[in-house]
Amino acid sequence: MPAKLVFCNRKCYIFAAETFKSNQMKTNNRIFRKMTAPLALVALAVVLSACPRSKPSYVDLGKIPDQYLATVPYKNGDVFRMQHESDRLVIDFTVSRHRQKEMEEGYGPVPTRFQPAPDWYYEYETDFTKCTPSYPIFDVTIQFSNQYMVYQEEQGYDPFPKLAQINGVGVARVPFFGEDCSDYEMADSLEINNRYYHDVFKLKVDGSYYEDKGLIHADTYYYNYEKGLLGVIMSNGEKYWLYED
Repeated sequence: MPAKLVFCNRKCYIFAAETFKSNQMKTNNRIFRKMTAPLALVALAVVLSACPRSKPSYVDLGKIPDQYLATVPYKNGDVFRMQHESDRLVIDFTVSRHRQKEMEEGYGPVPTRFQPAPDWYYEYETDFTKCTPSYPIFDVTIQFSNQYMVYQEEQGYDPFPKLAQINGVGVARVPFFGEDCSDYEMADSLEINNRYYHDVFKLKVDGSYYEDKGLIHADTYYYNYEKGLLGVIMSNGEKYWLYED
């Protein structure tokens, strides 16, 4: 009996020892995996960086054509004046105008010369004109670009409408100089302070942003390619007209 007990205890001891060794190996394996995981990620990154990658397709749309720049007659540093129709207050507007390059990015294959790489980007030019008043009524900005001209035509779509956006207290758009104007309300001439201005656009303004807030906004812009902004009629009936001595 004692021998059997000793043998039994030895078996228990051996079993316990083997169990301890097994648990210890599992623990060591977990520690090893935790220690080597960052190294594996680094190695993977090195391998991926060594793989050849296609370069993005780049297209420069160039400069805005001079014909379209003529849509806005103002030059940087110009000053024009507008007069309130009722109280005759005359307000100076100082012009700041510049052009700048901008970038548009995209993902996925696109047609024609945008096709060479699945990721592409193109550079275009934007023209900004800001007219700042000497009296705090409203700023006027006119902005346009060649961003979609080439892109739309190369995909076989109708050319993107070539419009300049006029922002004051409301938004209106005027077609580029030399483009089709048949869909726009125009007057052969408009008399302002005993002067006649020809080929005048009457541009209805989208003032919904201001309407929603219950604010006064522009209702109509009068505009031509020779002088630019000729008149502004506000939603409350106030009128401002170009003033020339």
